[in-house]
Amino acid sequence: MSSPMPFDEAAFAEWHKTQQQQVADYLRKLQAFDTDITGEWLWIIPQRAMLGRVWPKHNVSPKLWVITGVVPTDHAETSAARTCREAGRYFALKWQMEAARLEKGNSAAPAVHEGQINWQDVSSNIAGRAEWLYNLVDDPRRWTAEGLPLLRIDYDAVQA
Repeated sequence: MSSPMPFDEAAFAEWHKTQQQQVADYLRKLQAFDTDITGEWLWIIPQRAMLGRVWPKHNVSPKLWVITGVVPTDHAETSAARTCREAGRYFALKWQMEAARLEKGNSAAPAVHEGQINWQDVSSNIAGRAEWLYNLVDDPRRWTAEGLPLLRIDYDAVQA
């Protein structure tokens, strides 16, 4: 049996910084807040995903759930989920529904780079990420009864 790769602190720090910037850019583009934001990452799977909450820097509300990483960068109102685990389920279900919608195809797909978007591939990609996330949030060994991750940085989930 091979031993796991040693944890690369520098690579993680760079990845973490990039993901935070991606969320900030995403929320800025959506114009979700009209001020600087702050937040907390509740569950981090190194090099894979980060799930947390953000809110205006000088006020505690409104808050949004956010997720980023190899999964789609996405957000939800905090009313969509009470806990981090429920937020993960929410995003997984949202993406499964989007994948099902895309699976039906789009005969009016826009031309992209002299071709058409393969909606079947896009659908499969989103569905796969939704399934990966759902399997992690459905695993009771990763969560407290209160819906918080047992480990804020979940190294084992990288292998899942």
